[in-house]
Amino acid sequence: MDFINFQEGINMRHFALVIICIASVYQWSTAQAPDLERFVKPMKISPWVSGSFGELRSNHFHSGLDLTTNRKTGYRIYASDRGHVSRIKVSPYGYGHALYIDHKGGYTTVYAHLERYSERIDSLVKAEQYKQKSFAVELFFKAGEVPVERGEVIAYSGNSGSSGGPHLHYEVREQATQKPINPLFFRDDIVDKVRPQIQGLKLYCLSDDASINGAQEDTYMPTVFYNQAFHPKGTKTFSAHGKIGVGVQVLDYFSDSWRKCGITNIDLFVNDTLVYNFNIDKFSFAETRYINSHIDYAEKIRSGKVIQKSFVEPNNRLSLYGKKNTYTTELKQGDEQQLKYVIVDYAGNRSVLEFTLKGEAAPAPAPQKNEALVKVHYDQSFSLDTLGFHFSIPANSLYTSTHVFVHKEEQEGFIAPVYYIGDKHIPLHRSMSVSLPVPDSLLTYGDQLCIAGVNTANKTYSLGGTLKNKQLSISTRGFGKFTLAVDTIAPVIKLRSVPENNNYTARKEINIRIDDDFSGIKDYECLIDGQWALFEYDAKNKLISGQFKHMPFLTKGQHTLEVRVTDNRGNTATRSYQFTK
Repeated sequence: MDFINFQEGINMRHFALVIICIASVYQWSTAQAPDLERFVKPMKISPWVSGSFGELRSNHFHSGLDLTTNRKTGYRIYASDRGHVSRIKVSPYGYGHALYIDHKGGYTTVYAHLERYSERIDSLVKAEQYKQKSFAVELFFKAGEVPVERGEVIAYSGNSGSSGGPHLHYEVREQATQKPINPLFFRDDIVDKVRPQIQGLKLYCLSDDASINGAQEDTYMPTVFYNQAFHPKGTKTFSAHGKIGVGVQVLDYFSDSWRKCGITNIDLFVNDTLVYNFNIDKFSFAETRYINSHIDYAEKIRSGKVIQKSFVEPNNRLSLYGKKNTYTTELKQGDEQQLKYVIVDYAGNRSVLEFTLKGEAAPAPAPQKNEALVKVHYDQSFSLDTLGFHFSIPANSLYTSTHVFVHKEEQEGFIAPVYYIGDKHIPLHRSMSVSLPVPDSLLTYGDQLCIAGVNTANKTYSLGGTLKNKQLSISTRGFGKFTLAVDTIAPVIKLRSVPENNNYTARKEINIRIDDDFSGIKDYECLIDGQWALFEYDAKNKLISGQFKHMPFLTKGQHTLEVRVTDNRGNTATRSYQFTK
């Protein structure tokens, strides 16, 4: 079947959850699913979820379902219901070729990473691309301008934009708010009988007098599964003092799949009292970056472990917490507390993790650090002119107040000093401004001069910058190390898979590799016999491709192709090629 009775599916699911809750003294919260009508599945091939709704991604929660396509492109994509195309966006990044359809009832479906649109829709896109002389375009339509029928073929699956492999990214949004909703509310054909997998537990010291097992440092423990529950490996009892936070490392799988996905609900109880709840049935794009406070950002940077914290920092404004506290629990010597996680996925599969905290004596005062630190309060703006440079952090850029490390150092191999601002393990919610002084000897480079980040291997990467009054300035959302660099090298342009004698009469397209090894590609232009020609840009593969069927002006015979590519510091490369078509 191409559709499900959504209300019946939801009622049965709620009934199953009620039975589970009756069988347990614990309950968890799930948002009431919307009363939606039947939706046609976007593809007719057997579904295989490679990314679930709400899954934890870099700087954001995943807003839809990723449905794999057998490592192939070109599968038909069907409109979920009758409606009209409201938006089309084509980009070499992000969603690539994306299509948005508004439906009655106030919902929007989104189809992303497409290979191409249906012929009727594609003709509108190509006309706009030639009008703007740009591959990247965005189109908006009113109701009635581009109507679609329920189950109509609207596009074909692909691997465009920032996709990591052939798949369809599918979303359902509330039309009025554009909040994404879990698309699994719309279908019952994706089997999930696998309980969430709890991989680890972490305890945090959240007050000056806090300690765990006698030490004033956070502690991570892997978990094991036995007796139908998860347990900390080695021991279920930990000693602690002061304000303690708890976090859990957890992921989920669908049946018959190795793909790592996300969970729906986390409850944490202390002595049978619910102290923390997290639920993600829908969210707002405006708040998705708060994920960097929801998770242990520093742990992810250091080890790759993604731990969801069960305490909420003061500037974490995520709306997904039904119950929240700034710390999980507080202990003094002689206390004993039982903690229990109950974690649930969308299908109602449930996992439990229990452990005990016993109060220990307060630790001896920690020695004071003598580093070059400045205190930044999360709810106040902060500016500093020091060591010849300037940086400014807007209020509410940090999730909690912290000390920021500031340092300047001359290092061999760099054309300017290296400036240390903060720690890359500390996330920034809003962008800070950084201004570095430019010595007279470098001013002659003009626009080719840029601010560069310095990674752990002491390699630089361009961050751009604007030069004014001998200061180079950027806006950035990352702490770290900064210096000055110069980019004087033009991009590389090279024909790919060239036929003999440049004879393309048997070919469908021309492929060209374009690459820039530092500041990156800013724009490109392809002219055939002096006329603008559409070449699609696959940024992740550093490839531009011109399909001859999209060049209606092209006639048989000899032609001249001119390719111009400019990088982000103004360096331009131009190449001309003769070819026969």
